[in-house]
Amino acid sequence: MRKPLVCVLLTASLMLGACHWPDGKNGLSTEVKITSPPDRGRVKQTDMVKGTSRNVPNGQVIWVVVFVHNVGRYFPQNRPADVQSDGDWASVSYFGVATDSGLMFDAIAVLADDESQTAFNNYLTEARDKKEWHGLEELPAGAKIYSRVTVTRE
Repeated sequence: MRKPLVCVLLTASLMLGACHWPDGKNGLSTEVKITSPPDRGRVKQTDMVKGTSRNVPNGQVIWVVVFVHNVGRYFPQNRPADVQSDGDWASVSYFGVATDSGLMFDAIAVLADDESQTAFNNYLTEARDKKEWHGLEELPAGAKIYSRVTVTRE
């Protein structure tokens, strides 16, 4: 009678194990959160977006993307966030142009895989070369949103 019970337990544990594959390091869940500015807060034209992170998978980086409500487009910031050894991170971020006071923006923290990092860098290179920043209609497929806050420009 022991054999069937062992088989049932083994089968059940294999099935449960197949149901969830954590996406972070060491089998732990990935966390990326914006801590500043607060949701519904106010920001300057150039401001710092800060946050915390844990268990970011190898090969992925935190990137801040600003979504402009009245334009409906995504603007990846100049480079990935600067992440400290404790997981705290920061990114200088740009919220519109001088005349955008009072407008709403979203600061979005995404984890970007290699493909989405390439898409962000290609957009930034082309925008700098043409001196035209039209933004992206959508985020690249490999950019996963982890945190989002809505802010108003001072």
